[in-house]
Amino acid sequence: MRLTFLKAATVGLALVLAGAVAATAETQFPKPRMTNADDKTNEEFRQFYEEIEAALKSEDVEKIMSFYSDDYLHHGITKKQLKFMWLEVFTNFDDLYSVHVFTKITVAGSDAILVCTGGLFGIARKGDDYTTVDQWVAQPHWVTKEAGKWKMIGGATHGSPRRRGGRMELHPFF
Repeated sequence: MRLTFLKAATVGLALVLAGAVAATAETQFPKPRMTNADDKTNEEFRQFYEEIEAALKSEDVEKIMSFYSDDYLHHGITKKQLKFMWLEVFTNFDDLYSVHVFTKITVAGSDAILVCTGGLFGIARKGDDYTTVDQWVAQPHWVTKEAGKWKMIGGATHGSPRRRGGRMELHPFF
């Protein structure tokens, strides 16, 4: 699956840089054997991420925040803190888009864990080329259904972030 993500991200980014297509999200869902979600729920997840992408395009921080539960907590980062992180991203980057490759989805009642490899990309305000704003590998995204809508509530654990290469991995955006 890692090769698929890298290939999709590389081809997509090359097309964007060449001006062949506008930057848009790419969302891939796991094979049926890697999910217990039914077709309706998978479509709800697809729509959820499409709506997030539209809010990214319009740099609408209030709309972005509407996709997070008020109980959001990810490695100690709260929803209020996350809002300021998004404002910082919007201040420093243009033409944002995201890539999400889900490798496993587990739904249990009104909660779900979506294991995702992906990235958030944009053009730095003082730059000309796309750059990586954030990226993650096999991160468990925890979502919960509130008033009939899926909301991000954090990573699958509220424990300490992983260390990779001496750096802490937070990845709070998705």
